Amino acid sequence: MNFRRNRHWKYLLLIVLIFSAINLKGQNLNELIKGNVSYISSQNVYAQFVSTSDIQAGDTLFLSIKDSLQPVLIVKNLSSISCVCYLIPGSIVAVSNQVYAKKRIEEKPVDVVIQKSKEAIAVNDQLVKNPVKKDKTGESKPSFDGRVSISSYINNTSDTTINTTTRFNLSLNAIHIANSKFSAECYVSLTNKNGFIPQLGPDTLTTINYRLAPTNDLKIYNLAVKYDISKTANVILGRKINSSLANIGAVDGLQFENNKKNMSYGAFVGSRPDTYNYNINPYLFQFGAYISHHLTKVKGYMQTSFAAINQTNNFQTDRRFLYFQHNNSLLKHLDLFCSFEVDLYGANNQKDSAKVKDISGNDSTVFWNNRTPKNIIDLTSAYVSLNYRPWNNLSLSLSYDARKNIYYYETYKNYIDSVLDKETRQGLRFHAYYRPFNFLSIGGNAGYRFATATSKSSSNEYAYITIPDLPLINASMTIDATLLNTGYLSGLIYGGSLSRDFVNGKLYTELSFRHVNYTLKTTTNELENIGGLSMSWRITKKLLISADFEGSLDTYNKLQWRSFINISQRF
Repeated sequence: MNFRRNRHWKYLLLIVLIFSAINLKGQNLNELIKGNVSYISSQNVYAQFVSTSDIQAGDTLFLSIKDSLQPVLIVKNLSSISCVCYLIPGSIVAVSNQVYAKKRIEEKPVDVVIQKSKEAIAVNDQLVKNPVKKDKTGESKPSFDGRVSISSYINNTSDTTINTTTRFNLSLNAIHIANSKFSAECYVSLTNKNGFIPQLGPDTLTTINYRLAPTNDLKIYNLAVKYDISKTANVILGRKINSSLANIGAVDGLQFENNKKNMSYGAFVGSRPDTYNYNINPYLFQFGAYISHHLTKVKGYMQTSFAAINQTNNFQTDRRFLYFQHNNSLLKHLDLFCSFEVDLYGANNQKDSAKVKDISGNDSTVFWNNRTPKNIIDLTSAYVSLNYRPWNNLSLSLSYDARKNIYYYETYKNYIDSVLDKETRQGLRFHAYYRPFNFLSIGGNAGYRFATATSKSSSNEYAYITIPDLPLINASMTIDATLLNTGYLSGLIYGGSLSRDFVNGKLYTELSFRHVNYTLKTTTNELENIGGLSMSWRITKKLLISADFEGSLDTYNKLQWRSFINISQRF
């Protein structure tokens, strides 16, 4: 099925989901259990809680956005203080994001003892966003928190080239500074890279040697000041990602929002960060407005957002679109999340021509594309996710992702993990998790991406088996395998991991191994063996040190290795 060629069913799906979400009831809960995302690997997301006694395998974990809950994670296994989860396709979480579990009024099964969370801080750490604490009167209390971390990444890509990266991250969140109406937040990252690049010869075409080229790069992901006009209304000045409009990214400029009991509305005017260096670029001017309905009660939750946005390039309209987002606890044990984008502005590509004289005086014809602006209605992005947990030990989910793929200009992942991220995101995906016994859990997913005018169809399958408590060594073992078939690559990846924590969970270790066997359409078969070692030590409640090492050996016995070391202090 071609998403762009089959338009009628897209609009029917949008209408059905909007009207079906209005009167559906949520599941019972009596409180929320707060935790934090502690580590993100290529396959799993780890979340830590003070206690998981009220959480079960198969439960959904949520992000809190404007007093509404957005489903992002499904619990695969858990220990007394941590959960091993998989990411709901299309969701985005970052290390230290606060997540919430629902405490259900029902009998719980026996806890499964499983590996505890890696407390490493990912290199591409995002903004630490803590919800505002409120007292009984609803007034926000003054508070201050933050985190500082230093990390070092070393990547040896050949026998002679070693690239090193040192990164300093600082995040701060100050609520009602000195009991005033002002609040401020920031997240900045300073990166020093030290690598070898080719040095060109006099003709600029010949490489004569390599030279050391250290560079410094400052990125400001969030830097904003908020002023509370009243108990419900506020204005924000600076760079800030609006959680009601997270899909459009950061806004450099002025934002206004008014939060009523169950409704919120707002508007913004400013610009988008530069596409290439993330600096301020006033030529990417944009403005928009939105309205959101959110309802969180004992019986469940519901949140719906609608926005209209106009984006320009060099002050000429580049894109004009509507954005719709809805999430809801449906029937008991059923969760829905969906988002859509409808473009309202486009252009006709019409080829024009004209007769001209060339330099010899002869007649010739010149052709060019004439783009004529026009108003359109085109569903350009759609994402729908359903998660169903019929029993405590069984979880099923189905999703469809027809959004644009994400391409990273910089990544610390190896080649095969980057391919998996890119090729498994879009399309139709089914996931299942089953725990037949307390000492065994199995799961997997299957995905299919439909062919488009610019890409071929692709498929992927992933399965795993986990034994949470191996006899004698008290360790957790996971065996997994992945099949991948794309337009340019097909292959099999299989391996496993062995993990255990010590000193009452403060020290965590994991050994992993993967065998990669893939074939590129233009080359012969390629083999790669990848081994990894991870360790993390929580020295105090707020001080953490972690280290990850990975080495790979390819078909030509070429050894590559990389390491990541991080020290993080919260305050």
